[in-house]
Amino acid sequence: MSQPALRLLPRSRLTVGTILREPVETVMRFVAWYLAQDADRVVMCFDDPEDPAIDLLGNVERIECIRCTPEFWERLGISPEARFTKRQNRAMGYVYATIADGWFLNVDSDELLHLDGRTLAEEVGGQGRDIRAIRVEPVEHLNTPDSDGMHFRCLMRPWMQRKVYGDLAPVMKPRQGLMGHTLGKSVTRAGLRDVVVRQHWVQTADGEALTDLTLGVGEGAYLMHFVDQGYEIWRDKLPWRLSARGFRGPIRDMLVEVLDGPDPDPGLRRLYDMFFVFDQARLDILAECRARFDLRLDFDQLVAEQLS
Repeated sequence: MSQPALRLLPRSRLTVGTILREPVETVMRFVAWYLAQDADRVVMCFDDPEDPAIDLLGNVERIECIRCTPEFWERLGISPEARFTKRQNRAMGYVYATIADGWFLNVDSDELLHLDGRTLAEEVGGQGRDIRAIRVEPVEHLNTPDSDGMHFRCLMRPWMQRKVYGDLAPVMKPRQGLMGHTLGKSVTRAGLRDVVVRQHWVQTADGEALTDLTLGVGEGAYLMHFVDQGYEIWRDKLPWRLSARGFRGPIRDMLVEVLDGPDPDPGLRRLYDMFFVFDQARLDILAECRARFDLRLDFDQLVAEQLS
């Protein structure tokens, strides 16, 4: 089956790609963020081909909107009913193939990559030719009703997890104190041959993940993961995440036990609060463990600056 025609851009320093189905506000925040990171292209694959954000962004410079219609998936050789992660990898592989030069970042719409004192374009522009891929470690946004600004938890060693979570530490251990992924995301040099685009990195045909350089808190690099969007959304998505193996090990067992009970919501609310809600005392413990990252952000202002 023939592939769709590719529009090659020979001089693109940085392309950011994502596949998404999100509220318009989340889409606009994502676009504004990566335009501010000096991306030359932000390629949006809209899983809902009638997404209202397409009309808002269709004529914005440096933005490319792709409608993921059944015909689009057919041209890529995959069913529209295939598992989302499979379609995600196929779509991002398609985007990667359109880049003749520069770098490619594959991220989800709730992931914003921040670097202290420099943009992402500046970071990749300063890399030597021997660096094929850079992985940036994640930090997770927290629900902090008692504190101004935005606060994130970082990857934690076991002793940090015990101090922060107490008796809950064993179920937090597999993900190093986080609720989402621990692998981060990678920005990869364009034009590599015989590679496959995966969720967290690009890998060779024999399965080797390309990571020549890893950046994290020590290097002032943060993949800010806005994994929490409030209790109701977390509660609604919980059955799907459990069926999709979004949780594994002891944390999955705990959630299934509560969910299967006669009155699951009070127990789920308590777990959610333990997982995501940090009052000032818990934030102070994170700071003592050097597992806290703070940043003041005004997304409304950022969107106005980049998209008005």
